[in-house]
Formats: sequence, structure tokens, C-alpha cells
Amino acid sequence: MKKKPAPKWISIGAASAILLAAVSGGSAYAAAPFGDLNRVPEASKIRALQQAGLVHGSADGQFRPQGTLTNAQAIRLVVDTFDLDLGGLQFVRKPEASDYFSKADDQAWYAEALVIASYNDLDLPKDLDPNAAATRASFVSLLIRAGQNESALPVFKLIPVRITDEASIPDGSSGTMQEALAFGLLELDDQGNIRPNEQLTRAAAADILYRAAVLANVIAEQ
Repeated sequence: MKKKPAPKWISIGAASAILLAAVSGGSAYAAAPFGDLNRVPEASKIRALQQAGLVHGSADGQFRPQGTLTNAQAIRLVVDTFDLDLGGLQFVRKPEASDYFSKADDQAWYAEALVIASYNDLDLPKDLDPNAAATRASFVSLLIRAGQNESALPVFKLIPVRITDEASIPDGSSGTMQEALAFGLLELDDQGNIRPNEQLTRAAAADILYRAAVLANVIAEQ
């Protein structure tokens, strides 16, 4: 996807905390392989994403695959993967994350990504807690909405499949969960459950991101 120019005030910096982050233009240098992926089932996908410059670990070269993905990290992944920005909009006053999300910290590393997400219609709740854990449903919903808004993922009529734990799917997300299954971003378990409210580890999030990035032609399948 072609990189769109961002407003001059935008300069999203790298988080000082451990961050699962996406960058759209690739890395300026070859990062050393993560040192903590032994016996991690998603290791090959994580390495492919790293080589493409789409995920980064901590300063000590660790990916922390079993760490929990936060909402802020999930939003940053989606914003950067699909090159979302403010589209050249002009503002009388610089917008702040707290203008749109009551629990956001305007000085936090994620603040600008939240502003961009809000202006790109990602349907985020106003009471979003950036530091809370992302779930399978919340992360996949963000990826699909952003991808379809940017015409990177198709919109099509679905033939719904039976989901055993459909009652646990958040309100308004049943269709998106059906799309997630059709796209192959999520799979049903042996009992036919989609487990929408299960918190995501960084490794599990990387697996979903890899599938979405391949589907949207952001990276080539390895």
C-alpha cells in the first residue's frame, strides 16, 4: 500500500515499554532474530513478520511471546499495518486522545495512534481502556474494519457457520466473527467455540496479524 503523508504534527514515537508494534515501510536495518522463540508454535510467523519489519520486541532482543497484548498495542498494530493517518485534515487545535477516549493518557506513547484510529472509524468505545488486555474478538474486529475501510480486505455475503459459544460474542460482533472465520483469521476449536473474549498473547496476536497481512497483501506468504 502506498504510504500517505501525515500531518506535520504527527510523529508517532517508539514506545519505551515492551511493544508489539507494526511499521508499514519495513525496517531501516536488519534486526537481530528474537532470542526467546524456542518451542513457540508461532515462531516462524513471528520471524516472518520481524523480517518484514512488522513486529518488534524489547531493547534486549526478546519478543516476550507469552506477554499479554494490550488494547493500545492492538490499535497501534492496526493503524500502522494499514497506513492509517488523518488524511491531511487541518485542525484549529491539535486533537488529543482524551478528546475521544475517557481513559486515555495524552502523554502516553499510544496517544497519537488512538487519535488516528478515532478519525478512521474503527468503532472503538469511548470508555476504551488502552492498558487492558485485547481479546480475540476485539483485535480481529479492528483488523477487519480497518482492512475493509481501506479496501485491503473484501466485503462479501457470508453463509454463516454454527458457533457453539455464539452467545458469548460481544453485541454487534457476530457478523465480524463470521468474517474472521471466512478470512481464516480465527478458527473454531474442537467443540466449535470461537472463544471471542479470550485474551491474546503477543504470539497469538502475531499469528492473527500474519494471516491478515498476507490476506491484505501487506506481506507475501512465507
